[in-house]
Formats: sequence, structure tokens, C-alpha cells
Amino acid sequence: MRAAGTFGTYIQTQLFDFAFIASVILFGICLGTLIARMGVPRKATYMMGIGAAFFAFLGGSFDALENLTSFGLMQFENGIPQILAYIYSGFAALKFISLTIAMALALAALIMGVISKGLGMMRRPTAD
Repeated sequence: MRAAGTFGTYIQTQLFDFAFIASVILFGICLGTLIARMGVPRKATYMMGIGAAFFAFLGGSFDALENLTSFGLMQFENGIPQILAYIYSGFAALKFISLTIAMALALAALIMGVISKGLGMMRRPTAD
């Protein structure tokens, strides 16, 4: 990248990615806690919403660690040590696993919340 003159673009892209990571974390926390409010504390929908927020935060954190590791890898011009490549790839894998869990929990909590609210509306007694 340095020889081709694109290193500056790489740095700018990575810095922009940190802003994206922050927005993913913020969105995940907001959505997860919003979903949790659909449920009753310590019940399934609530816990899944909180779990979605937690895993969104965790996924964003692993993404930030992945980016920081990539900055460190840039010092190696002739080849990246294998152990560092494994660490970098590990952060990437953990990021995707965490974000996938967050999305699955959010979706499951939404479905359970909608079903629960629907059943609650069907059970309400009517005034005679």
C-alpha cells in the first residue's frame, strides 16, 4: 500500500469504519433495549432484548479490535507473522458471531413480543 501510494486512503477508510462501528454499537444497544421494554423484566423477551444489546456491543468491540490489529499489521511490509494473522482473523470471526447472535436474539425477541402482545389482546375480557 505504501509503495502504491494508497496507505493514506487505507487509514481514512479505517477511521471512517470506527465511526460505523460506533453507530452499529449505538443502534444495537438502542434496538435491544427497546425490544426489552416490550417484555416483562426477567422474562424471555426482556432477556433476549438485553442479550441482543450486549452482543451488538460485543460485536462492535471485536470489530474495533480487528481494526486496531490491522493497523499493527501494517508495520510488516514483507509478510505478516502467522500468529498475528490468526489473532486478526479471530477478532473478525468473533465479530461476525457476536453480531449474528445479536440479530438472532433481536428477531426472536420481536417475534415473541408480538406473539405475546397478540395473545394478551385476545385474552382481555370484554365489558358486558
